[in-house]
Amino acid sequence: MSQQTRIQKQKAARRRQEMRASLLLPIGITIVVWLAGIGAYLLLPDQFYGIVTVLVGLGLFIFLTIWTRNADKRTRRWAVILAIPALAGIAFGMVYGSATYTMLGVGITVGLLVVQRIIDTPISFRFARRQFSAGNTEEALDLVTRSIQARPDFWQSYQLRALIYLTMLDFPRAERDAKEAIQRNPKAHPAYNTLGQIYLAQNRFAEAESIYDQALDLDPNLALYYYHLGLAQYRQEKYDDAADALASATQATLPLPEYDLQAYYYLTRSLEVTGDDDLAKQAAEQMAKFADALYLLKRQLENQPDYPHLALMRADVADMEQRLKIED
Repeated sequence: MSQQTRIQKQKAARRRQEMRASLLLPIGITIVVWLAGIGAYLLLPDQFYGIVTVLVGLGLFIFLTIWTRNADKRTRRWAVILAIPALAGIAFGMVYGSATYTMLGVGITVGLLVVQRIIDTPISFRFARRQFSAGNTEEALDLVTRSIQARPDFWQSYQLRALIYLTMLDFPRAERDAKEAIQRNPKAHPAYNTLGQIYLAQNRFAEAESIYDQALDLDPNLALYYYHLGLAQYRQEKYDDAADALASATQATLPLPEYDLQAYYYLTRSLEVTGDDDLAKQAAEQMAKFADALYLLKRQLENQPDYPHLALMRADVADMEQRLKIED
């Protein structure tokens, strides 16, 4: 086993551990609060409700602090400040068994979040995002450029413009803006995802692998990043590493059945190359469960403009069709 492969396996194991920790963290905090509450009831029964209120609020505060640990300082600060009413409401609601406290606290926090978002987000950015979602790329490009001119520190505008340029197959400008977004917020993993998409579209698989590796360091809970990391490694014939990443992708929740289909397909092929025939057979059986997504995937690729990675994707879809024995 090479040193690079060993490092990749260690990072994959660490990320899986962090994924499990993210799932177990709320359970662990709840157990600690209950145990501390029992202790308070036995030792200080007269102050039980006050102590439990403090414990619940503190536990929720700790959870929020840990959950946002990879965000920038400004985001973490606002998250804590705006969550205080909700934390207090939930704490009192749990202690006194009344939903009124919870609803009031959460309602105040939601209202504050809406106000903060309106103030913080440039109007031209919001309109640009709507135009882009509607397929009006030229209008979106003009609006997001205005947003950057008005708020050059707003990293989301650079990311959106990178996506617009990617749609237009203007790879140099897309890459430049994605890197600008990362420069302004090095912890913004969506910007890394955008840059990774730009690299994959150009068949720059080694660079895509590096970027998705960084994205997973920032958020190891996103299955889509594992899928794209595995795809980049598969294209470079790093089949052991690809199998690890793709297996992690299939163990979490991918956003669309088309991604599940592709993840199991590349996992199957990687395991076939590495000689893990039994596991490859199991992966192929799982792939067959998402056979209905093949039609959607084919339609998506047929409507795509020509870019370097498209030919490889279409060849893979043709192979999927043969393996699944599906006819139009």
